[in-house]
Amino acid sequence: MNVVIVDDEVHCIESLVIHLNALYPHMNIVYKTNKVQEALIKLPELEFDLLFLDVEMPGLNGFQLLDQLIERKFDVIFTTAYSQYATQAFKARAFDYLMKPIDEDELKETLQDWQNKQKNKEAHSEHLNELLDYLKREGILKTKIALPISDGYEFIEVDDIMYCNSSSNYTSLFLADDKKIVVSKTLKEIEKTLEKFFFLRVHQSFLINPNYLKKYFHKDGGYLIMKNDKEIPVSAQKRKLITEFFEAVQKYES
Repeated sequence: MNVVIVDDEVHCIESLVIHLNALYPHMNIVYKTNKVQEALIKLPELEFDLLFLDVEMPGLNGFQLLDQLIERKFDVIFTTAYSQYATQAFKARAFDYLMKPIDEDELKETLQDWQNKQKNKEAHSEHLNELLDYLKREGILKTKIALPISDGYEFIEVDDIMYCNSSSNYTSLFLADDKKIVVSKTLKEIEKTLEKFFFLRVHQSFLINPNYLKKYFHKDGGYLIMKNDKEIPVSAQKRKLITEFFEAVQKYES
């Protein structure tokens, strides 16, 4: 279990650390901070499972911090002294909501519930992956996705998608044959659909298929050149991802 703690009160952080160490001595607290602006920069660079997040903080509150994050591959447990935020926590899809001062028994119960959820998720995911592998081996399942268009659905091969570009609540998919398909879905929704096919989110507005990646320039803020010579910007938060991708490819090919 990899954990992050963000709370503007240092004594609250240290108190939570003591409780967590007592309950789970082998828990890995990968990052803790009382500076919300620093957390905004650091969180996208970290791999973790669970975020303990205070609500009332100077500059940005906990809900605003979550809204600023492009990706959210972790669960959130809000920690606050104010009970009126419970509804907002629910709307923010928090796993749970703990009142300060945090009671160790309540914390233990919450973490046990979270672990049970992970076990059920892993079991379901393993079964689903086995089913998908079988369907692919038997030629029953092709790597196609269905895209909603004005008069129905269009089925396209995932391998034909070069990159996706979002504008508000619409996303344009650019295919290898220069065809463009516009769908009324956010890029986050498209990314969810394509997450099993190793697409890379390189910018708030761009999702790419690395098979069509030709060059990466890290100067001038960083940008990519696709096989159709399209220039795609790389956000500062995603430069490390691109570098790690190239290093992994190089290592694999060698």
